[in-house]
Amino acid sequence: MTERQGNSKAASLKFGAAALLVYALHLLVLRFFLPVELALGDEAISGGDMSTHLAQTKRVLEGIEGWGQTWVYDVQLLAGFPNGTIFDADNKGWELWTWLGMRLGLPFEQAANSFLVAAHLLGPPVVFAGARLVRVERWPALVAAALASLFWFFDSFMHWCWYIGMIEYVFAGYLCLIPLGLFYRFVTEQRVWQAVASGVILGATLTVHPYVFVILAAPMIWLWLRNRRQLSRRSHALVVGVAVVAIVMNLWWLLVAFRFWHHIMDSAYFGQTDLRFLVADLFSTLLDTETSGVVGTRAGFRLLMLVAAAIQVRRWWQSGDLRGGLFTVTLATLLVLTYTGSYLDVIAQIQPYRFVVPTGFFAAIPAGVLFVELVGELRRGEIERKGKALALVLVIPAFQQLAADVLYFMPELQPKPGRLFNGEPAMLAGSGYLPHTTLRHANSQGDRALVEWVREHEDGRGRWLVEWPPLADEISWKTDAQVIGGLPFLNLEHSWANLYRRHPDGVVEPEELRTYLETYAISWVVISFPNAWFNREPNPWLDKVAKIGGHHIYRTKLAVNLVARGGGKVVASTNHVRVTGSKPEVDSVLRYHWMETLVCRPDCTIERVEIDGVDPIGFIRVPAPHPADYEIINGY
Repeated sequence: MTERQGNSKAASLKFGAAALLVYALHLLVLRFFLPVELALGDEAISGGDMSTHLAQTKRVLEGIEGWGQTWVYDVQLLAGFPNGTIFDADNKGWELWTWLGMRLGLPFEQAANSFLVAAHLLGPPVVFAGARLVRVERWPALVAAALASLFWFFDSFMHWCWYIGMIEYVFAGYLCLIPLGLFYRFVTEQRVWQAVASGVILGATLTVHPYVFVILAAPMIWLWLRNRRQLSRRSHALVVGVAVVAIVMNLWWLLVAFRFWHHIMDSAYFGQTDLRFLVADLFSTLLDTETSGVVGTRAGFRLLMLVAAAIQVRRWWQSGDLRGGLFTVTLATLLVLTYTGSYLDVIAQIQPYRFVVPTGFFAAIPAGVLFVELVGELRRGEIERKGKALALVLVIPAFQQLAADVLYFMPELQPKPGRLFNGEPAMLAGSGYLPHTTLRHANSQGDRALVEWVREHEDGRGRWLVEWPPLADEISWKTDAQVIGGLPFLNLEHSWANLYRRHPDGVVEPEELRTYLETYAISWVVISFPNAWFNREPNPWLDKVAKIGGHHIYRTKLAVNLVARGGGKVVASTNHVRVTGSKPEVDSVLRYHWMETLVCRPDCTIERVEIDGVDPIGFIRVPAPHPADYEIINGY
């Protein structure tokens, strides 16, 4: 072995050891936030948006296995809801992943959990690969991967997203580095396999989350136009092919979404920003929990990477490096979307603050390059003594800020405060922040007990009105109960069936509440945040029958019926409503949402009938004469 070969082998071993260390630290921190017993357990990890996505996934898999379709008429949610059409557009990747996992023999819960686990595991290696695709050397790419790991765990909005269940978006937030990197290689090298790989991986990433289109449109178009004169006719055709392949790969759900698009409503409720949030992020100030999450604003790592990225991008521009333009366009577009997107109604619909997620992952790459270059310049003595002194001065407060960000998410590491002179406990934790719950993945024991209670008491005679959205979704897929609940601002018109869309504070005039309970055949009410109206005794329409955890369960005093007119009994399941013992000579009206694809058999038809002037969907009417026993199915 020559001396050169020996040095090369030693360098490779050194780099391999460093890479293993970076990933081992990532796994160590991950174990804290996602315990192994939870990740590998036989219970689906739930809570927050994850409960919603699990319910969506369960219904879509029912559609695939039972009817060969990716959507269903879900009788267990909102009095009949087209599940798998539009509201789950951000969940398609999770659904497919879970279906494939079950085909490989995993139970539903473990197959679903494996998607979440993969999202937590793949960040550093994908960022490393994305950096290498844009011709970043291996050491800067490794630093970028390490920065991405720190950003994943210790940036407040990033952490909030995966904690609350926006796991598909944050997964796609770094996966999109790969199709962009491949496209960068293609426009500079013009190899067919690069275009094919870029199109296929772009299509798969869009399946994970459709907002990848918004993230990548500007940089990919810029790369195409910037290199248009160097591209052959075949290469121009391949560029178009990249877009076509990505779209075709997603037509299976896009066509369904367009079919139900007329039901869509305003989505501009969360993630809304203005320029004040730029200042708030700079000074770690929480302005609005509906924008940046129910978590203290901690953006130290994000700001560090952005400043470093800006310096490195400027260096690339000065050296005529194509990556200067690429990262300028990418980061500038994402930052403009993040902090000014809400000024435009169309951008407000996609919750612009969420674009800080891909901003952080993209910034990690030039930031990694800069840090490695600065270390090299320091070793070579290219940085003057004044520069070193200034850097040392700045490093101290920077380290303090970043350490505080870490401790915020790991309060167990903070020193326990002592007691005051009079023996009372100190109010503040050692870091100066109020004590708070660690934002770690966990399953609620109280919710589990309540789901069991619902399963024991469900009799199919009426519906359950559930205040807490994640709990409503949990009940809807874990039991046979028909639930009115879920996200109040679900962006389809069917959500007007939810009392908490009409009255977000839950305060309802008595007569209006009675009408509502009768209209939607509410037999049970589950309140997690009881107000004075629900707590007063005696309640005119509700009897309190149980309290499980923090949830209060009421039984309605009204005699409700899922059949509004025409008599008979209803038995409902996914895609199917069966009525027996109705009066053939009387119009039959069912308290289930009408849908265009529903058909009645045998020898009967269905019509749409107005509900109450608030819910625009309408209920189902079967005009007389009709059989005493009939069924309504989703005819697709």
